[in-house]
Amino acid sequence: MSRSRRLLPPERFSIARDYANGLPAKALAARHGVSTRTIHYTIRAMGDAHVANPSRTRTIGVRLSDEELAAFDAVLKAHGIARRGDGLRALVHAANGLFVTDADLKDGLHDSRVALNRVGNNVSQIAKRLNEAKLKGLTPPLDPDDMQQLRGLAGLVMRFGDQLQQIIQQRRAGLALRVSTALKAFAHGTE
Repeated sequence: MSRSRRLLPPERFSIARDYANGLPAKALAARHGVSTRTIHYTIRAMGDAHVANPSRTRTIGVRLSDEELAAFDAVLKAHGIARRGDGLRALVHAANGLFVTDADLKDGLHDSRVALNRVGNNVSQIAKRLNEAKLKGLTPPLDPDDMQQLRGLAGLVMRFGDQLQQIIQQRRAGLALRVSTALKAFAHGTE
């Protein structure tokens, strides 16, 4: 038996559950390739875990920067949640619908895409005329109407950028509200 073998979280849950169901430590040690001492240590360490609930036998992990972790802890503290796992669980439960396409966002982006396609077509036509003139050795035919059209296109692109930013900010505010609601619900025991 390898003394350096580390058990993975799912293995630890499985050991604690199987031991609670009557499987002897010696059999668990043989199954997992560790010592019986490791089995007993694992069972003690898992004592606080909810091994009787088979729906919570999976773990997830994520790497965060110090700043991200501090921000997460601050949000949890603001909502009265003491443990990170509880906060993550509340967010996982609330995730239903958070990661799907928002119909308003989809419609807004579609309208913006249509407008941008029109702008692209107009710019292509102007570029084509300018290139034709250049190939013929002529002065580019930019009359006042063309300049007005170019200014209009530039304004349209700027408005598009502003609208897109507004759509994203509205979406972000909506998500922040839903996350806040989920954390408050957990903190108040209405999960």
